Amino acid sequence: MTAILITASPSDPATKFGYLYLRKAADYLSKYGHKIIFLRNATLQNFHDALIEHNPKLVILNGHGGYKSVTGANKEVLLGVISYDPILGKKIIRENPSWMSGRIVFLFTCNTGVELAPRLATETALAVAAFKSDYVFISEDTRFGGREYPFFIAPIQLPLVLAEGGTWGEATQAVRDAFEYYYEKAEAKGDFIQAKYLNYDLANFVVYGNKAVKL
Repeated sequence: MTAILITASPSDPATKFGYLYLRKAADYLSKYGHKIIFLRNATLQNFHDALIEHNPKLVILNGHGGYKSVTGANKEVLLGVISYDPILGKKIIRENPSWMSGRIVFLFTCNTGVELAPRLATETALAVAAFKSDYVFISEDTRFGGREYPFFIAPIQLPLVLAEGGTWGEATQAVRDAFEYYYEKAEAKGDFIQAKYLNYDLANFVVYGNKAVKL
């Protein structure tokens, strides 16, 4: 049984959508026999405890991201490198890239593809995916399943394909294919704003690691 650790703390409208979609994805992932550890209120302590206790092969972090860090509940840094993160306005005095050693990591956040993702890929993780700019999506207030749908279902293809036995290369390509599919669908129906931002997010999706890696 492979363990999958997901952090998703719904502290505002943006992270609420991430939480809702990842919560639904977690139910699907478990159907493939994987052990799912879902931290709704992720802190540095319970994140570390979950890594030690369950040793997950796949770690998905959803929250607010800067160039050098990702936050969880109460804006606490869960994963980061020593420095000042100008995006989040945080001085990081301890770093923990080593916690991702030997793992597949998906940083489903803004900005982490600039520095944190390549740092993890170079030093510790088996494979890493992230976004190198703000992750932009369109929603209709707080209604679930509206115009925000493609912005969340596309990146969630990554853990779904891995859970089904696919390789890292297949999983990351599935993300790209989904973005392109929904981009073309939005253009066809004349929703050019949605199409614009789907293309923007796709352009900022970055991937590191061996394409043959599997769960």
